[in-house]
Amino acid sequence: MVKPARVRRSISSKIFLILFSSVLILFLATIMILTFSLDKIALQETYFRLSNYITITGFEWRNGNMIVPDENDNGMHNFGIIQGRYENGNYIVEYGSANLINVLSQNEISGFLSQAKRGTNIYENSKNEEIYYACEVDEITNYFIIVLVDDSYNEGFVKRIIGSIITFIIAALIILSLIASFWINKLLKRLKALQNHITNMSKEKYEVEYLDDGDDEIRELSESIEIMRLEIKDSETTKREMLQNVSHDFKTPIAVIKNYAEAIVDGVVDTSDANIIIKQADILRTKVNQLLQYNRLEYLNKDKPLEEVDLADVCNEVVNNHKVNTKIEFKLELEPCVFEGYRENFVTVVENIVENALRYAKTVIYIQTKENKVTIYNDGEPIEEKFLNSKFKPYEKGSKGEFGLGMSIVQKTLDFFGLSLSIYNEERGGVSFIIYKKE
Repeated sequence: MVKPARVRRSISSKIFLILFSSVLILFLATIMILTFSLDKIALQETYFRLSNYITITGFEWRNGNMIVPDENDNGMHNFGIIQGRYENGNYIVEYGSANLINVLSQNEISGFLSQAKRGTNIYENSKNEEIYYACEVDEITNYFIIVLVDDSYNEGFVKRIIGSIITFIIAALIILSLIASFWINKLLKRLKALQNHITNMSKEKYEVEYLDDGDDEIRELSESIEIMRLEIKDSETTKREMLQNVSHDFKTPIAVIKNYAEAIVDGVVDTSDANIIIKQADILRTKVNQLLQYNRLEYLNKDKPLEEVDLADVCNEVVNNHKVNTKIEFKLELEPCVFEGYRENFVTVVENIVENALRYAKTVIYIQTKENKVTIYNDGEPIEEKFLNSKFKPYEKGSKGEFGLGMSIVQKTLDFFGLSLSIYNEERGGVSFIIYKKE
């Protein structure tokens, strides 16, 4: 047998999708939190930069030195400084670069400085613009500083964050897309390999095995397909053997009928030998009926409600049809035994088991029915061990002969109705066929 191709192991699709979805959800949640928190983050950044500027320039303004900011000092737009000193209860402005606001009044400066020695607040100027400020008073030298910035910096910071977020989103989506593309591409390769295997199965006569080497759903699918392949292979083999055996099975009685008919026409034998033709025709009819029964099982479905069939009545009916044509003794011990199914199929099952028993029984066939159990015993030769509790194939041969189609019909019918068949070689001699409900 050709060995299957192998592919590398892969993470389970479920696990991958869970991880991928979790990362994507976490990513989106982070973006949403950042988006909703932008204003707060921008405000905190503004206050931090203002307070940090006061700290950095602290040595100069505490000594009364004038601090002149550059045009875009500290990376802030419309940045302004107001410096002065506290004297006799008043705040005296000595320097002001706050061109973004009107000249502050004494009261406004006092209001700023009374908030906190280092505090951050917002106020609106005469143009209804939001002005962010931080201030501090040195208690030793009584010098003070106020640093201010308008909303343009805040807006610029938000834009920069949004730009960073967009860049991050694009980069993250590209990375996630690459990961997903790699995984999907790998998945598609494995699926393609599986598809090629399925496409070529019939060409390779179902001989080539293929099992995906992953540990995910594709592996499970390949295992199911492998089971199907083995079943089809077995079925094809069975059909091929069955066709050969049926042809051979029909050839003998047809040849006998033809030869005797020609002999009668030629006057070689007496017309009384037509009984041989009748006997062979009966054999042929039985074989045709079995073949039709076996074929009907392929299309058997539960398209009508199942009946409650008492196997005790069925066994009694079958025995009555056979006991007048045989010297084998039938012993019956029948109690109600109800199975769900179709009566005609159960009649076929019991008939085939009884006919099989009649071929091998020496003196007696014993039939017992109890609740959920039917036992059909014959005192013939034991069955080979390999056939005990096995699935009978059509025309399966054993050392004691051939099983033909009869036992295959029995097995398929019982499987369809959810029943089991067990076969035992009894210690006292003989063979028992037991029909019972599956647990």
